Amino acid sequence: MAPSLDLPKTAQTPAPRHASLTPQATALPRPQRRDVHLWELHLDQPPPDAVVLLDATERTRAQRFVHDLHRTRYIAAHAWLRRILGRYLACAPQDLEFVIGPYGKPELRAPWSAQRPAPLRFNLSHSDNRALLAVSNDVAIGVDIEAIRPDLPDATLAAGVLTAAERAELEQTPVAQRATVFFACWTRKEACMKALGLGLALEPRSLHVGMAAQRQTLQIEQAESANPPLDLSPLPGPAGFAVALAAVGGFGEVTRHHVDALSGRLN
Repeated sequence: MAPSLDLPKTAQTPAPRHASLTPQATALPRPQRRDVHLWELHLDQPPPDAVVLLDATERTRAQRFVHDLHRTRYIAAHAWLRRILGRYLACAPQDLEFVIGPYGKPELRAPWSAQRPAPLRFNLSHSDNRALLAVSNDVAIGVDIEAIRPDLPDATLAAGVLTAAERAELEQTPVAQRATVFFACWTRKEACMKALGLGLALEPRSLHVGMAAQRQTLQIEQAESANPPLDLSPLPGPAGFAVALAAVGGFGEVTRHHVDALSGRLN
């Protein structure tokens, strides 16, 4: 039997709506053209009324976590996702609806109003106690953050996700730097797979991004031929983490935002 959620009383019984759950009077400015807003989240500090914001599917998934820490981080990530997207759309966060693509990538159900016909695109990634939420106006994007583990990669993992050329590059990397270089490479692959909405349907070891941490343009052969190239770049991240961003057809300026988790204020 799955463990029960340790829900606050406001989540167990019907509760009156208050300021954090009602539509916002002023929406956050949306990213312009092909720009990307990147939100940095601390998952050990969930927003106010976190569980109340989740839908039935999200609550069911939260219940499946065995460990309280993992459950808390999942709830925090999805509650912040809803609060931030709700601010962009000036709607109550719990009213957002999502559709899941054929390979598991969520998107906002559209259209949500006649005044905002252009889709708002997003992608969420989390690792350990950190998460990143990338938001664009109408650009298919993928973001990935990974905590760097010094014990990886082993030979089996490297062979399973790297091209032959990438493995050769990794072997030429000083041993003390291999974990950092490997995880930086892996986040770039993950960002590509997420931007295309393909997930692991795109075989990682067939996707060559190389070991050089630099912005590049990729044409993915496994994707539909009509797709424009991917714009892929590593990004600065918290100490001990690797971060990468990819966008179909290219991205413009990346601006970073954060939330004040203690007050629930978005900055």
